[in-house]
Amino acid sequence: MAGLRELWDDVVPDAGELADELVRRYGGKRVAYRDRYLIGVLTALDSLEQLCTDPEAVRLAAWFHRAAHDKGSTAAEDAEASARLAEELLPKYGVNPVQTAEVARLVRLTDPEDANGEVLLDALNSVYADPRYVTHASEVRRDSQYDVRGRRQQVEALLASDRIYRTQLAHDRYEETARAHLTDELATLDGMTPHPWRGWQRAGLAVTAVLTALVAFVAGVSAIRQPWRVPEYSGDSVWPAVLLMLAALASVIGVSWAVRRNARIVAAIPVAVGVIGVLFVWLSTPDTNGASGVGRRVPLLMILSILLIVAGTAAFAATRFTPNGSRNRGQRLAGLGAFVVVVLALFLVIDPAERAYLVGANEYLEDQHQPANLDVRSELTGEPLWSNPGGLSVQQVVMTADGIAVARGRGAVEMLDPATGKSRWRYLRSDTDDSPHLYPLNGGRQVLLSYDDLGYLVLDADTGKRTAAWPSGTRDYDIQDNDPLVTGKTVSKGSDKLYGTNTDGSNRWKYEPGRCTGISATGTADVAVVELGHSCGNEPSQLVGLNLENGKKLWTKDAVMTEEVAAGGLFVAIQSGRLVGIDPHSGEEKWRSEIPAEWGCPVRVEPAGNRVALISCPSQAQSQSHTVVRAVDAGTGQTVETTSVEMPYQREDAVTSDGRVILMGNGPRGCRLAAVGDGPVVYRQLDSSINCGFGATVAGNLVLIRSTDALIALR
Repeated sequence: MAGLRELWDDVVPDAGELADELVRRYGGKRVAYRDRYLIGVLTALDSLEQLCTDPEAVRLAAWFHRAAHDKGSTAAEDAEASARLAEELLPKYGVNPVQTAEVARLVRLTDPEDANGEVLLDALNSVYADPRYVTHASEVRRDSQYDVRGRRQQVEALLASDRIYRTQLAHDRYEETARAHLTDELATLDGMTPHPWRGWQRAGLAVTAVLTALVAFVAGVSAIRQPWRVPEYSGDSVWPAVLLMLAALASVIGVSWAVRRNARIVAAIPVAVGVIGVLFVWLSTPDTNGASGVGRRVPLLMILSILLIVAGTAAFAATRFTPNGSRNRGQRLAGLGAFVVVVLALFLVIDPAERAYLVGANEYLEDQHQPANLDVRSELTGEPLWSNPGGLSVQQVVMTADGIAVARGRGAVEMLDPATGKSRWRYLRSDTDDSPHLYPLNGGRQVLLSYDDLGYLVLDADTGKRTAAWPSGTRDYDIQDNDPLVTGKTVSKGSDKLYGTNTDGSNRWKYEPGRCTGISATGTADVAVVELGHSCGNEPSQLVGLNLENGKKLWTKDAVMTEEVAAGGLFVAIQSGRLVGIDPHSGEEKWRSEIPAEWGCPVRVEPAGNRVALISCPSQAQSQSHTVVRAVDAGTGQTVETTSVEMPYQREDAVTSDGRVILMGNGPRGCRLAAVGDGPVVYRQLDSSINCGFGATVAGNLVLIRSTDALIALR
């Protein structure tokens, strides 16, 4: 301590006791701020005090700046205590109030703007350039619970500043060395800083490895229960699936152990197993020929194998990062993020990819390259125009812009040339026995296929190639109108929903009218007219007009309608025994047409070009012998003609594109056909092989009938 006492000299004359008190204070339990530290500051001050205006005040401030210290106090609190100590002691030894105040100011000072403050701060910071600064920094950390994060910010701020030292003399003397020492300290602090993100890469990769291996195991369990091909063949071995499932189970344990022990070879084993699995599945995948296809076990085992590759790769990558014993916020967030990514990938990538693969792998297209001839009309001479085999297999017939689409059994759809009945193309599915329901889309240029077990597929009407497979979530949609396309969904709780749907299955808008509401909709060119039936409460049934492009509500009115169709640009339906035409854009009623009260059968309304055809029977007593057909102008509601036909009333009667109503029924000599709407009623006796129970269907202006052996177009 003698060396430090000798540096006092006569800073304050006759103040030896003050010097001893200060020396004693710098000899306390603190290691970093003892005599050696203050000697360094005072030595630096010897060469810098020439730059200040009050050297004596600056030197006293240097003596006092670390004189007071309480355990647990901050640097600012110590500075304040030291300043108050100076204000208390200096007046006792004859220091005038002005100088005392200056000393106290300098001790409290943190951001000097005057010469005295700059000199003092440069002298204090000279410790950064001291050759023993590494020791000083370690002593500071040892003296207290060191705020590593706070000190790191201070060091970064010093290094980021243009200059550490304010005076030019100190800058020239200490700057370069101080920056080198502080850079070394920053590296030391980096190693000590409990960074909130340290180790996040390893944690995220580890969770990814374990979760993907677990999902692979679940895929393996599912694969065992699924067929290798469809229809299922009992001779297909299940052992490859069992072995891959067991390998996935072992990988769950293996990748977890490999990450903890940094066992890179063990981490790489699932990759090798996955590669072998991919090759096996790829080489063994059964061919699709329309009668046989790929079972669900194939994509599940492929997914399992790919996931094993991902799990092993993630585990191997995790071993490349240095383990961090303590869990921090970054590791937890990285683990959670990896979990979310794996789950999202499962539902948004893996599951849709599996479905897309099965949809594509199990379809088969026979393209006959037949040109389409659409310019054909049945004149109903009674003679056949052509006959296509497989009458009993015909489940539905619709007209498209490229021919007649026929739904047949076992998932098949065939496109026929209207002029010849020859097949243009045939679309087959090997993964269903369901006969699809057909809907022409986009002006008949596409065909929507609805399978109860597969969902919705869209085919190009000209080529038969599939253009879309709707997402699995749309499987329970109902087709409210097909052109324009409007779909609905009935739910057990909450509100039924209505969608403006695109041909790829995506929705432009959604309309939810509220709970206890049944929905049906009819689409005109640019408006969907929605009928709402409320099953609870006292709210009446309503009609709502929605813009087809964006789903915006255009109008609402209370009404109960039946037999709704779109014709002549209007929404036409039956309301309270009258046929009503409503403007779909405004909801305004344009006309009303009376329906005879004596008609005895439920009235069927069908669009027929610019007309509407009403089909019923003259009275209940005549329902087995006569059908009445009334043509109404769709634009004005005026009755064009009313015709009574000697045919029994049926709900299956068909209407051609040019407005002719086609009726079939048993006559005295067997099955016969009648056509209404093209001049006088035309009756035609049909061949004895025709069964009237099948009814007549139309494709545009072509009339089709069925025998047990064939689909027949009438000339």
